[in-house]
Amino acid sequence: MQMDSGSWYANRRTWYHFDKWIVEFTKDDVPQDYEEEVHSPQLCGRFRYCHALLDLRNDPDPTVLCNMFLQKLFEEWIGFVPWDHEVPEEFRGNRGSEIFDHIDSVCRANEDVVRLLIVVKFGVFKVHDDSYHDCLSDDNEIDEEIGFVPASNSSIEALEDVSDLGPEFECMICLEEGEKKGKRMPCGHAFHVGCIQEWLEKNNLCPLCRYAMPHDS
Repeated sequence: MQMDSGSWYANRRTWYHFDKWIVEFTKDDVPQDYEEEVHSPQLCGRFRYCHALLDLRNDPDPTVLCNMFLQKLFEEWIGFVPWDHEVPEEFRGNRGSEIFDHIDSVCRANEDVVRLLIVVKFGVFKVHDDSYHDCLSDDNEIDEEIGFVPASNSSIEALEDVSDLGPEFECMICLEEGEKKGKRMPCGHAFHVGCIQEWLEKNNLCPLCRYAMPHDS
């Protein structure tokens, strides 16, 4: 499954954003779920961030974790949508499959890491009437309005080359193995060359720890 810097889905004048990531977790307490308001000339709405601990020592069930996220995102927080609008059932079902596949892949791949923090980010936004047609033609503008900042070309080019990722390496962007060459970010996390370059061209934050790469002002 391909994981990028988040995906946008449009339903008339309503836009949904969905993203997920997993990072090694060493703290005792799982972060509280929280919301983030967004207002711009083009969009209004909010993000919701939901968290869960994946403890591989307890043989976790991906189905249980997936259902927990779906309940947090779409059932417990009905008031999350900032206007009278119901999230389509098809959208909710597809996101459930994404979450399950992602957790299942991580459970199978991480033999050396025992505690991981799963973060799921969901956003609902309403497009202002005067910018509706512009949004349909170019969702890159939406990324800019929400605050997704691409890393600078010079910082991407300066990433450390990794000549041998090792036989057990799995890129946490594409969740695939096999490629030996990669790129390492200043935070220490390594990824396939094409995966991290494409990611940073959209988002200057590390997919695992959210380390901020330099960006052009």
